[in-house]
Amino acid sequence: MFRWTGRIVLVAALLAISTCAARAEDDITVGGKPLSRVMTQLRGANRGLQVRAARILAEAPEAVRPKIIEAVLPVLKSERENDKFVAAQVLGEYGPVARTAVPDLLPMLKGTQFERNRAAAAKALGQILKDAKQDKETDTVTSALIGAFKDQYPDVRREAATACGMIGPAAKACIPHLVPLLKEPPGAQPNIVSMAAAQTCVRMGPLAKEHVDLMISIMHRYASCYTPVYVQALGAMGPVHENIIPNIMDKMEQTDQSIWWQMAPYEVMEKFGPKAAVAVDLLDRFLRESKLSAAQVIQTMKTLRAIGPAAKNAAKTVESFTKLTAYNQRYGKKATTAEELAEIKKQAGETLKVITGKEAK
Repeated sequence: MFRWTGRIVLVAALLAISTCAARAEDDITVGGKPLSRVMTQLRGANRGLQVRAARILAEAPEAVRPKIIEAVLPVLKSERENDKFVAAQVLGEYGPVARTAVPDLLPMLKGTQFERNRAAAAKALGQILKDAKQDKETDTVTSALIGAFKDQYPDVRREAATACGMIGPAAKACIPHLVPLLKEPPGAQPNIVSMAAAQTCVRMGPLAKEHVDLMISIMHRYASCYTPVYVQALGAMGPVHENIIPNIMDKMEQTDQSIWWQMAPYEVMEKFGPKAAVAVDLLDRFLRESKLSAAQVIQTMKTLRAIGPAAKNAAKTVESFTKLTAYNQRYGKKATTAEELAEIKKQAGETLKVITGKEAK
């Protein structure tokens, strides 16, 4: 009896040793610490250690992330709200590789979760499904995010709108539902929700063209320093009707003392190319009156070049910029550097050749 008991004890000890060895082998090192220790901190009550653990996991090398995902997924079902929050953050940082987390993140968008948990879940879903192809899962997620558009907390609405934009065209079902977000609230300046919805329209591009008139209206509502994202959205929608560029021009005219630091109008006009020809005289005047920063002058040359021969009315001004020895913007205090001056002259020379077919004299 003693012999058998001894053998059983010996076998049990060997199994225990083997199990411990396997666990030790599985316990990868992350940030100089065993994963098991980092996970203990992630689930711990010490908020500072929890945040540091989340940061260590978020910055882990790609090779070990699948193993970390296995360890973090159960934390999304924790009874502690802080645990769910940091777990969602970590998984979101991993992007598409963490797609197995989607079914566990979806419930966090609803119920009695803390609002920051709902916002974190929405953000993580957008990060994980960034640029995903449309399928049943992206449709389910998009539907859930649209539901979050009505959340009483602005951070949740913002992250839900942003997530749809990150997913991109696969989340196009959200587009008709962006209107209330774009409109909120009509105050002295746009809020984070409205700007997030506009950025989602940028990501959707021509698919969001149904909002072009609303976008023009919002652009005119605010001071120019708050409008770049709305202008970019108009550019992403494309030249769907002939009033887009004239409305952007009107906005530029109204706020020329602050326009010097904005690039969006010039970039949109470059994108529209010949369909932005109506803006040539305005751009020519801004160049002659030194209303533009050095960066904007360079961008304006690219814009005129994109417009092509239809920009020939600006040829004389463009040629003058090929001969610059100095450039001082009317509203700015920063001196133009030698590198900027050289780039202006180079871009002007290339533009002159395109719009006139001639080299600078």
